[in-house]
Amino acid sequence: MRSKTGKGKIVLALVVILLIFLAVFYFQINKNNSRKEEIVLTDTQSAIQRDLSVNYPQTPKAVVRYYAELSKCMYNPDNSDQEIEQLAIQSRILLDEKLVAQQTDAQYIASLRSTISSFIQDKRKIISYTTSSSSEVEYATTELGETASLYCNYTMQKDSLNYIDTEQFLLRKNDEGRWKIVGWQSANKNSTQP
Repeated sequence: MRSKTGKGKIVLALVVILLIFLAVFYFQINKNNSRKEEIVLTDTQSAIQRDLSVNYPQTPKAVVRYYAELSKCMYNPDNSDQEIEQLAIQSRILLDEKLVAQQTDAQYIASLRSTISSFIQDKRKIISYTTSSSSEVEYATTELGETASLYCNYTMQKDSLNYIDTEQFLLRKNDEGRWKIVGWQSANKNSTQP
């Protein structure tokens, strides 16, 4: 009789050890999965992390689209001061050198902070943006060199009302072959802003 009881205890001990091993394995997998879920970047963090020295937008449309993405992120009231500065630095990389030379980085950031503050006080935000289709980009050769003109429609919200703000962008190709923003202006045909 002893041999049966001894074998039963060994089998029971092995089953308990196996169950403990499976429980530890299950909790370890869930712990690793929860860590992966914690590494979700905000839109602002994602926009800031783009390395423009390696991944510069190749077309005028792509430059304006990335600039609009940065703009949308800039006016997010949840950004830290450091994130605003990083967004400003990224946006200035997209600008033509003559446009950048009009303000120092510090002046640009101070002006940007003031604009963001007014934007937030007015309870406005950028909901989305769309750029001209590639076929609607107008290319020309001017005294600036090779240029491109296109539109960006920002869907804005003020309080609970939505409206469209249209900006026309002018870009030029620099000596390195990169499209840079020379300037922009309002292209609103009708004042649809509340």
